[in-house]
Amino acid sequence: MTTLRFPHRRGAAMTAAGLLAAAAVALTLTGPPAAADPSPQPSPSGQAASGGAAKAAPGSITWSVQASSAQGPDGRRSFSYNKLKPGIVVHDYVAVTNFSAMPVSFDLYATDAFNDASGTLTLLPANQKPTDIGSWVSDLKKTVTLAPNERANEPFTLTVPSTATPGDHAGGIIASVSIQGKNSQGALVKVDRRLGIPLNLRVDGPLTPGLKIESVSSVYHGTANPLHGGGVDVNYTVHNTGNIRLNLTQDVAAKGLFGLAKLRGIDAKPLTDLLPGATYHATLHLSNVFPLGPISVRVHAVPSQPADTPPLSGAKLQDQSFSVSMWATPWLVFLVIVLLVGAFFLVRWQLASRRARNEQVLVDVMEEAKRQTVEQLKRKATATRTKVAAGAGGSGSGGSGKGDAAKGAGRSDGGKGGGASG
Repeated sequence: MTTLRFPHRRGAAMTAAGLLAAAAVALTLTGPPAAADPSPQPSPSGQAASGGAAKAAPGSITWSVQASSAQGPDGRRSFSYNKLKPGIVVHDYVAVTNFSAMPVSFDLYATDAFNDASGTLTLLPANQKPTDIGSWVSDLKKTVTLAPNERANEPFTLTVPSTATPGDHAGGIIASVSIQGKNSQGALVKVDRRLGIPLNLRVDGPLTPGLKIESVSSVYHGTANPLHGGGVDVNYTVHNTGNIRLNLTQDVAAKGLFGLAKLRGIDAKPLTDLLPGATYHATLHLSNVFPLGPISVRVHAVPSQPADTPPLSGAKLQDQSFSVSMWATPWLVFLVIVLLVGAFFLVRWQLASRRARNEQVLVDVMEEAKRQTVEQLKRKATATRTKVAAGAGGSGSGGSGKGDAAKGAGRSDGGKGGGASG
């Protein structure tokens, strides 16, 4: 079994002060569940800060928790151990300083970290037993009582079990103060004020970064004003499927016209320290999204490693995207289309009516011309027949006169002959 010891390191002292007044520090209620008020959990990354502690108000309790050596705080912002093999034993120190004007007893313990529903990295409640890195810490004094302005550099041992899985494990070491308080019903409860420092360890072995965007859904909410855009509610889950911690930047965009036009986009708040296996559920609202019928919503996440972790060798972090489609009824577009279609058919009907009227006028003109032509032809034919008939009647009358003359001549000849005979 290998043992590692962390010597004293020079650097700026770091103080994470807890001021036991009003709501200056996160708290956990450890009284009976029926009498305990719900309260936020302390963040292992947000409680350690640079600089000295504020001067304690009379009757208040102020303290700090820092990474340390046997001689005192060494400037580390967290307990961070990289590439430790299973079976490694680490010996280290945690410093607790009482800045109060009175003696204070602090409870010391290690616990596991987890991501809550909002994705924030936090620590298990005091009454929940750790099962990961918090359970690997031993030899840490359970309680330490400090006089005003006294500091204790408490040793502890961290043993990486043989069953530890490769990748990142996160937790924290906490110094807490228990006081009596009242809940909203006025009942006395035991209040646990906690201050923690991050405890991060990467077990040596294959590192497999992985990220998935899951359960994406979107709903469009229209508006009564057809000239204004509506809103889109987007829900999705980000799942760290790998074995290392991840920081994330995320954005959501809505596109219309089959992806050709970006309607609206929004950047989600960055997420830090999403632990292996953890999920984060997000709800975002896109406003002023103009309805254009089919709309595609894309969620895009870009992972990166936290600053306190070594660079990856071989494995790569890959962006992840997930898109869903939805329908936003474009009532204004429909109205414009209906008006345009109506105008089209109205113009077409008017043109057709005008054409029909013109054609009827042309037909009437042609019929009138035909009628007049026929009448003229009839009049001409009648006139011609009359003229012919008139000409034929004149010729017949002249022939009769000649015949009569002949007859007269015959009669004259006969007279002559008769006269001769006699």
